[in-house]
Amino acid sequence: MSLPANVTTPLRPLPVKRLAAAAVLMVAACIGGYMLTPKWQAVRSEQQRLADPLRDFTNPQTPEAQLSRLQEKIRANPQDSEQWARLGEYYLYRNAYDNALLAYRQALRLRGDNAQLFAALATVLYYQSGQHMTPATREMVNKALALDATEVTAQMLLAADAFMQADYARAVSLWQTLLDANSPRVNRAQLVEAINLAKLLQNRPK
Repeated sequence: MSLPANVTTPLRPLPVKRLAAAAVLMVAACIGGYMLTPKWQAVRSEQQRLADPLRDFTNPQTPEAQLSRLQEKIRANPQDSEQWARLGEYYLYRNAYDNALLAYRQALRLRGDNAQLFAALATVLYYQSGQHMTPATREMVNKALALDATEVTAQMLLAADAFMQADYARAVSLWQTLLDANSPRVNRAQLVEAINLAKLLQNRPK
């Protein structure tokens, strides 16, 4: 059973520092025709590639508008962990797990230990492995819960995995705990539906 659609609620916005615009004047008369040569163009292209914070990502042939906007924001401010997290979420929803991991890990490096980001990484690893609770996934879940025992995404992941393993009693218990917590991050209607389904499967004739 899949997790609810909103697996990673956006992080609390971080202060965003506006980058000062840097105007670089090229004096063509001093450089002569060198800038027009293939060698210069190749050097300049490589410099631009290395300066791009998104150089390690595999982009689709025609990036969607949402992806383009995220990339523009990150290029404008590569230190904005929230935008990196949103990029991870974008790739997660499109099953681009390698890119999602890269983005979430960069968000974690910038923000520091964070329960929501550890839970997001756990979610990516879980689906990347075909919905299996691997040791790496479990490690991320444990890190998330160590920082915040009520972390919603981590608990949802444990409940979903219990359901997938036909451990309906544990799934119901975890979902009920989330329901009782009244978290604004929880879709109560979906949780009630999941609990009812798990109970139905738990009580069906063997």
